[in-house]
Amino acid sequence: MAAVGRFKHAIAKQLSLITTCCEPQILQAIRTPPKKTNAQFAVSLAKLAATLRQDPNVNLPNNPSIWCKATANKIQANDLIATATADGSNLNFGVQQTEFTKQVLQEVYHEKTTYGWAHIPKPREKPTVVIDYSSPNIAKPFHAGHLRSTIMGNFAKRIHQAMNYKVVGINYLGDWGKQYGLLAVGFERYGDEDELKKNPIHHLYDVYVKINVDAREDPEIDRLANAYFKRMEEGDEKALLQWRRFRNLSIESYTGIYDRLDIQFDMYSGESQIHDYIPHVYQHLQRQNLLTKTDDGAYAVDLEKYNLGKAMIQRADGTSLYLTRDLASLLMRRDKFKFSKALYAVGVEQEGYFKQLFKVAELMFPEDAWAKQLQHVGFGRINGMSTRKGTAVFLQDILDAAQDKIMDYMRNDTAKYELIGEDGAKMIADQLGVSAILIQDMKSKRNKNYTFSWDRMTDARGDTGVFLQYAHARACGIERKAEIDIRPNCDFDLLKEDEAFELVQMISQFPEQVEMSFTTLEPCTLVNYLFKLSHATSLASHSLRVKGSEPSVAEARMLLFWAARTTLHNGLSLLGIRPLEQM
Repeated sequence: MAAVGRFKHAIAKQLSLITTCCEPQILQAIRTPPKKTNAQFAVSLAKLAATLRQDPNVNLPNNPSIWCKATANKIQANDLIATATADGSNLNFGVQQTEFTKQVLQEVYHEKTTYGWAHIPKPREKPTVVIDYSSPNIAKPFHAGHLRSTIMGNFAKRIHQAMNYKVVGINYLGDWGKQYGLLAVGFERYGDEDELKKNPIHHLYDVYVKINVDAREDPEIDRLANAYFKRMEEGDEKALLQWRRFRNLSIESYTGIYDRLDIQFDMYSGESQIHDYIPHVYQHLQRQNLLTKTDDGAYAVDLEKYNLGKAMIQRADGTSLYLTRDLASLLMRRDKFKFSKALYAVGVEQEGYFKQLFKVAELMFPEDAWAKQLQHVGFGRINGMSTRKGTAVFLQDILDAAQDKIMDYMRNDTAKYELIGEDGAKMIADQLGVSAILIQDMKSKRNKNYTFSWDRMTDARGDTGVFLQYAHARACGIERKAEIDIRPNCDFDLLKEDEAFELVQMISQFPEQVEMSFTTLEPCTLVNYLFKLSHATSLASHSLRVKGSEPSVAEARMLLFWAARTTLHNGLSLLGIRPLEQM
């Protein structure tokens, strides 16, 4: 149990004896007060009253504030709880500060890089979750939607791992369909082997753009593209050999770029790999009597009674569609990974499509629990993303532009730049650029659109990724300069200043923030918490000197700042950011 949990249970135990509410109900009602008070926890007795009124044996006064005062007078102080005061219909609790400080800081010390989630019960066998994210299309730009998918999917992966899931991260490439037939036709006209080996993603994109221009003027190109794709679906080895080469070269290029983001996938999959499962999709649909034939000879699943229209399954010429292939991928993943839930990090504009996909899967497998645990992790659009050199259509362009922007700032500090050196500066600038991109993306609720701003996101003074990295590096600097061992058994009575206790309270909230972020899959919950933690750490460090203080005072303060830095490190790591120790 987290340290905060022990204090909450102490409150719930007393209240359960006074109010006849059970402890789980009270625990659900305990909150951190929204404004600064002398209380660390609060309970709305009005909310508890709503539960109690369902019990005919309980008589409550009409005025909740009277009941609140009477309840406060019955609370007994103990080794954890110091005070209980009435505030309208709210009951505020103050903790024994030294004991609270001791339990929180010792918890961080013992759990270290797992603080925030070490208290989560570990199941005997980890459940498996598959997460589908990033998913660029071969020969098409890695656009802003793919960037957001990469960021949100990586966060979902990391926080599921923290919550004791076995996670399979899948990059489901768009490597199949008529678009690939079009690329193959284009490569016959415009392909260059040297350019392909030098930069496969950019070259295939250039080819794709050129053949699309030709296709607008020559209908024969569309016919050739369809014919080529049909050869692929029929297993033509010559067509598939070229496809494999393009696919493998593209994956190799993507891997190097993902490494800059500290992202690794457990599996590179794609529509091409589920070909053998498509007949099984049709079989399951027929077994459940779900297929209906349309007037033009195509097949669909009628979802009208669910207000989801008709889900098209097969074209009239017998070829598959996106939905068919996504159903086939579910069958493949079910067989391969035996997953208990599956997530798809895709833009909110695809919400209708995923509702259709999930409903068809549920109808195909009405008895299977996994079919009811499919979740669309949606996100809004990025507006205004461009570099100073033009539109940033590839992930590498975006990362390079962020790095260049940070390098411009770093070169202005000549002394520090010369001390770090060119290579060191590039490494730091790259990590700061990545941090800036990730935090700008995750600081608002994921369903919201946001406007991309190079200047705002790289500002070290605002609430940005650069600021969070600076806060972590500065905390590391305090440890280096103080040269004091971190010990868990210091004199906690010496951390009596308001700034110290406020920082302890902020540190204590981290496990709850992690659980909230997991429940909602909203990284902004963690991001905004880390901003508050960083500001509280900065405020405390200005008034609580470590170096030069009395040894016992310095030791206690060092543990406090180390715990704050460790919490910041853990939060950044959950968000997919490598914390910097020096800047």
